[in-house]
Amino acid sequence: MEILNLTSESIFPSKDLPFYIGKYYHTNFSDLKIHTHDFIEIVYVYDGKGYHIYNNVTYPVSKGELYIINSRTPHCFYPTDKSNSEHLVVYNLCFLPEFISSINIHLPILVELTDIMLYKSLYPDEIIYSPDLKLNGSMRTEIEQLYEKMYLEFTSKGINYVELLRLSLCELLLKIHRFYRQNHASPESAVIKYRHQLIPDCIQYLRENYSKKVTIEELSNNFFLSKSYLSSLFKKATGSGVVEYLQHIRIERACELLTNTTLSITEISTQVGYTDYRFFNKSFKKITGVTAHEYRKKNE
Repeated sequence: MEILNLTSESIFPSKDLPFYIGKYYHTNFSDLKIHTHDFIEIVYVYDGKGYHIYNNVTYPVSKGELYIINSRTPHCFYPTDKSNSEHLVVYNLCFLPEFISSINIHLPILVELTDIMLYKSLYPDEIIYSPDLKLNGSMRTEIEQLYEKMYLEFTSKGINYVELLRLSLCELLLKIHRFYRQNHASPESAVIKYRHQLIPDCIQYLRENYSKKVTIEELSNNFFLSKSYLSSLFKKATGSGVVEYLQHIRIERACELLTNTTLSITEISTQVGYTDYRFFNKSFKKITGVTAHEYRKKNE
């Protein structure tokens, strides 16, 4: 079966609004659309029963269950049987961390919750499949009310709806975090393991893509973190900012090309990711202490 790759551009209304919520009535057993995505997805089973194909394995789902879907993991929801005698209703909530990072408040537990989500993505073999939350009673009511409120705001698009969506999403994540901690052991070891792996993965990404235009926004989206949080972790781990580290990788590669090839300095600057030759020269001298021409002459 074909697997669809859903991108942020295809789901979100615009680059300035990396948020989407939909209410889906799965009534057609044959309408299976297995897909992956590059954003955070939190699915709430609002009503009915059905199945969830997750990483090529099928699991039953039912009302009141909440799932935080791993990035780039093939999955889809569908109703119970081929006769379509039972329906399945789910809320799909999709967003990028930057959507709430613009709120100028410090919410470390949101960071922790994001770490838990991403830990599941990095180490899926260590996670036993189960709903992230199985909600009953007042907990279910609170979550359903928030989903319904966000769905109405998103579809009606009233005055200040974007700001209200941000606040409601923060409230949802805070409540998910509260209910999660009430039902799970402390996630500290998972968080620590994720953070230890994050920066090496970021550095590897920079080394593989240094010749392209790489921005902090792109990097943060790839790792599902806000720009400010990623920048803070990166600086703490490496002692330099993301852009500064990228410049060092590019100049390191330029030095190799100056020594081992006969390419012109202009060609080399382009190959290592610079579109401005003067900026390349300035960066090269700042990092090595000499100009590119002097470096090549010295190493002939």
